[in-house]
Amino acid sequence: MTDDKKDVEAGLRFLHVMGMQTKFDVFETSVRVLALLEEMISRGQVDIRSLEERQTRIKQQEMARSEAQATVQVAPAIDKYTMTDLPQIDCEARIPLCGGRCCTLTFPLSFQDLDEGIVKWEYRRPYLIKHRPDGYCVHSTEQRGCNVYANRPSVCRSYDCRHDRRIWIDFENRIPAPYPASEGPEPDPVLTHNDRMTEPTIDKP
Repeated sequence: MTDDKKDVEAGLRFLHVMGMQTKFDVFETSVRVLALLEEMISRGQVDIRSLEERQTRIKQQEMARSEAQATVQVAPAIDKYTMTDLPQIDCEARIPLCGGRCCTLTFPLSFQDLDEGIVKWEYRRPYLIKHRPDGYCVHSTEQRGCNVYANRPSVCRSYDCRHDRRIWIDFENRIPAPYPASEGPEPDPVLTHNDRMTEPTIDKP
């Protein structure tokens, strides 16, 4: 990685961290406002029915507005090189069946990944793993191997597809799930460290 690129990524990360801090501050403000509102309701200074009607209307407006806003997501601070108790799956033997669809899933990278500068992320959606136009991770090879395997993110290491109904109908009997009918970019990250059994949205390769 060149010095200029390092400077740019460092600057972007600073802006993203500041954005995360701002989001936390907004959360704290929301808590204070809700506490104040609850106090006013308890004193009979606010009509509950009228408030609920306003909340429903404003919530719909805000949900529509938030969908168009950018967000910054970072995986938990876990040292991926010291992780233990990882799922043991015969991936190489199963890829001809499943098509390596785990490599189409979306998830955020960690600061450890960002510091290494090896695993690529989407600049338009920091810091989600970067995908090719065909829906697969940019590090996935034609044979569905991984060209950054030694440095793969912690989420890749801990993900367990065995009970994921979007990947397998029957893992033991090697029956893969059908590809979803819909196509297009996946809207939300789906893989986490705490949820090895997930129901991710999968793009059709």
